[in-house]
Amino acid sequence: MKRTIYFAVMVALALALSGCGGQQPEVEDTPPPVTAVEEAPPPRDTFPNPLTGEPIEKATHLIAVMINNAPAARPQTGLGSADLVYEVEMEGMVTRFLAFFYGELPENVGSVRSARPYVMMLAKEWDAYFAHVGGSDDAFAKVKEWGIRDLDDVRGHKGFWVDKTGKRPHNTYLNLKEALEGKAENGKFHDWEFVDPPEGPPEYKEISFSYDQYNRPSYVFDEEQGVYLRYINGKPHLDKATGQQIAARNVIIQYARHRDLGTKLLHIDVELTGEGKAEYFLGGKHFTGTWRKKDLHSPTEYLDDQGNPIKLVRGKTWVQILRPGKAIHKVADNN
Repeated sequence: MKRTIYFAVMVALALALSGCGGQQPEVEDTPPPVTAVEEAPPPRDTFPNPLTGEPIEKATHLIAVMINNAPAARPQTGLGSADLVYEVEMEGMVTRFLAFFYGELPENVGSVRSARPYVMMLAKEWDAYFAHVGGSDDAFAKVKEWGIRDLDDVRGHKGFWVDKTGKRPHNTYLNLKEALEGKAENGKFHDWEFVDPPEGPPEYKEISFSYDQYNRPSYVFDEEQGVYLRYINGKPHLDKATGQQIAARNVIIQYARHRDLGTKLLHIDVELTGEGKAEYFLGGKHFTGTWRKKDLHSPTEYLDDQGNPIKLVRGKTWVQILRPGKAIHKVADNN
């Protein structure tokens, strides 16, 4: 009897154990990892640069710098960063550049040379700060008379410095940010209209002309980049700060009367009021027309043969001011 009861208990225990062994342990669901998504920075506010038509961030100052172009001063520093450049003849048939900077400024530009009244007239029509190292007697007189925003090394304005490894008068440079620190906002901008680059091959692949035997500029149109690459005396015109070749989207030839002032220093005047003939090389296309400027305070207008304002291609512009009758050699693209 006892054996029967013992056997029954063992059977019941075995059945209970076998039932428990069939259950699997419960596994809790693990949520997938959460990946943090970085928000894109908000777009920066931009507006068209009134000198180039290209977008820039906030800019407050327009500055024009009188830059040396004597053979001993080449290559220049910062010239390739200028938005707009005028090349103008001085006494002795040498030339200088009036380079305008707006928006993003290079650190240094130069070398910087002295002022002449007709160059100051160009700075005045844009209401630009005008940086130079001294000037002719007439130039000094016009600073006050014309209300020039003057930045002159000779008068102790800040930002100018001397490269002691160079030779005078080709070794004075300007730090733009230092020169403009604390200055009031400025700039009187023309109503220039800008368009996209034209399609198709250029009408002329190369243009060239001469100021004198030591200064023979030329431009070769680079179809891939859509720019005119600048040369002096057959060699690439480089920016010393970047090592890159200077380039422009637009090249304007402005013919203006030059006259000798009869001074011992052979000073000249270039008549930049009135009107004259002009040629335009804009993104590979060629046009002829006229320029006109009513007075000191008026903008220079560049017009086509029908009297309509020209439309510039977005980008940098170089204005070559030449004596009437100077020949422009043009090489057509026959491809």
